[in-house]
Amino acid sequence: MQKNGFKRWKPLTELPAEMYFKEILDFDKGLRLLLKSSDDPNQKLLQIIFESPLVYRNIDEGNLIFYNRIDEEDNLGRWGFFTINASDYLEWFHHVSQNIHKNEKITHYAIYTIEDCLDILSNFPPSVKWIKHF
Repeated sequence: MQKNGFKRWKPLTELPAEMYFKEILDFDKGLRLLLKSSDDPNQKLLQIIFESPLVYRNIDEGNLIFYNRIDEEDNLGRWGFFTINASDYLEWFHHVSQNIHKNEKITHYAIYTIEDCLDILSNFPPSVKWIKHF
């Protein structure tokens, strides 16, 4: 397995490749993300909720100049939703948490938009659905 192996994550069948974050909310039920597509006339929002993520980070796209990334699939192009195998971020998390989660199944999710790069480590998959924008 390659270090930092990016694999396409497709939680829903119809997802645009490029999106923007509208809202990131860390609240009592977890981490709530609202994303919007720049070309959606209906203004639907993609809602992603991670219940009790272990850790997350948000980096401005302009500051993520280097990422030791290996694409495990062809034609990832401008796709913005990934899981990452053998990730440096997960390795860092195990180090700072003194390996207390080492025997747990943790997935590194990466959601990269036109402006932001969000990395989330979670024991559980998020709930993902389209919601109406009011």
